[in-house]
Amino acid sequence: MATVLIIEDDPQMACMLGALMEFEGYRAVLCPAPERALDCVRETRPDVVVMDFHLGRTRAPGLLQALRADPELRTARVIIVSGDDQEAAARAAGADRFLLKPFAIEELLEAIRELLR
Repeated sequence: MATVLIIEDDPQMACMLGALMEFEGYRAVLCPAPERALDCVRETRPDVVVMDFHLGRTRAPGLLQALRADPELRTARVIIVSGDDQEAAARAAGADRFLLKPFAIEELLEAIRELLR
């Protein structure tokens, strides 16, 4: 069973994504706080990370750059989602995929399936 780590500062969105992942047969892990994101990746060793671009004071590109700089974590597959068109910044930071909100659930699931292949 593949593990999907969700890094999202909106608790309702995080719970919804977690429930969706579980329904689809994935093991969902919710990161409790954006400032713990790297620890969550290190502890969970997820197959895919779904991360919001805007995480309170934290921004996904900074987290992703730190993740890519860590030899143990750099191979993590990351999907960044945002309500703003931040694709260029997400890709520059090393995101494997970017999805613009609102996105179709199937679009997210297909991105996860592609990254798991």
